[in-house]
Amino acid sequence: MTGSAGGFTRWLRARLERPEVRGIPHDDPRMTAIHGDIIRTRPFLRRLHLSHYRRISRALHGTPAGPVVELGSGGGFLAEVVPGVTTTDIVPAPGADGIMQAERIEAADGSLAGIVMLNVFHHLPDPAAFLREAVRALAPGGRIVMVEPAHTPLGALLYRRFSPEPYDSRAGWGFEAGGRLSAANVPLAWIVFVRDREKFHREIPGLRVRAVALHTAFLYALSGGIWYRGPAPGWSFPLFSALERVLTPAMPLLAGSMTIVIEKAL
Repeated sequence: MTGSAGGFTRWLRARLERPEVRGIPHDDPRMTAIHGDIIRTRPFLRRLHLSHYRRISRALHGTPAGPVVELGSGGGFLAEVVPGVTTTDIVPAPGADGIMQAERIEAADGSLAGIVMLNVFHHLPDPAAFLREAVRALAPGGRIVMVEPAHTPLGALLYRRFSPEPYDSRAGWGFEAGGRLSAANVPLAWIVFVRDREKFHREIPGLRVRAVALHTAFLYALSGGIWYRGPAPGWSFPLFSALERVLTPAMPLLAGSMTIVIEKAL
């Protein structure tokens, strides 16, 4: 990024930063409740979360009977869309059912129908440890369903310029552990399940990528996410969603998110 472009981006980020998060370190425990309030009270952002949760719900259809666990629930509200889901985080979170780490899932061997995550996988410093634990906990035919950042030309541009989290598409699996939100590599899911898919299938033989669906070109930017004020009013969400459906063929260039479905072998 050139100096002038970088300076403009920093100025724009400062102007758009949500007042609720201004001056608070990103890993501050208060952020979970703050983000929950933002997600629930900003209509466009809430509708975006609903659309992600519905994708997750649809991807769970056809799984065996059994419990579903959400990792990294944060301030979300998945239970409104997936009844009976057990919501968890690594820290106490408003509305979460408990505390759980991705590398130590509290479930009996072969008992879970699903493990779901929204923008959590790219915060896992040791994704292989999570995936091995998922093999243990999932029932045959059970699925991991996650919505994660997509590594596309537009998505990469926006994340690199506006996300407070690191972005390195050339990195390996994982990174040094650190803060709950600041320790991350935004394209990690793309690295593991798209770029290194053969390695994933070789090193985690109990799991297979069932589907990768690209979506959400402009909706996240229009919502502002959890860090920035979004320019779009809530009533406009259906209009922009319809536009994005028209743009589906261009998602390999435009997508900012992707839904990944991984299934345990029968």
